[in-house]
Amino acid sequence: MNKEKIQYKNTEKFTAEVIDEVLEVQTKYGLTADSLLKKASKKSSSLYEFFDWDNSSAGDKWRLQQARTLINEIKVIVEDKEMYAFENIKVTIDKKTNVSDWIKKGNSSREYKPIVEIMDNVNYRQQLIQRALSEAKHWRERHSELVELKSIFCSIDVESKK
Repeated sequence: MNKEKIQYKNTEKFTAEVIDEVLEVQTKYGLTADSLLKKASKKSSSLYEFFDWDNSSAGDKWRLQQARTLINEIKVIVEDKEMYAFENIKVTIDKKTNVSDWIKKGNSSREYKPIVEIMDNVNYRQQLIQRALSEAKHWRERHSELVELKSIFCSIDVESKK
């Protein structure tokens, strides 16, 4: 790939200033989450606003991420096939049911459901198919420069049109 033709895409979020700071970290220290965080920790950095610096809030967010990771790592074996036990999908909360107060307060419209339940529910299964296709399209776009994968890209396109 010709490095001279590379142009970084500026957006409202990723301004030229932000991209320049990321590239500076990459050039000086090697681009890692740790090196980027060190650069961002200075209030004068354009990267500062991308991070939660309140340790209490950040700690809560981190523990929620750990809970998601734990849920996402559980597997089940169904008919000799290993698969992830739970998927996060959009659910409609029926106000008449006994949903606990902590869910009502958060007005949660997403929930982890067992894969067996998802596969038996047309709406849930369709959501899972749509998410899988969306992830496949994103993967295709991310790796579009790899002409060796053209046949896979074509398959993704065919399935997306169905």
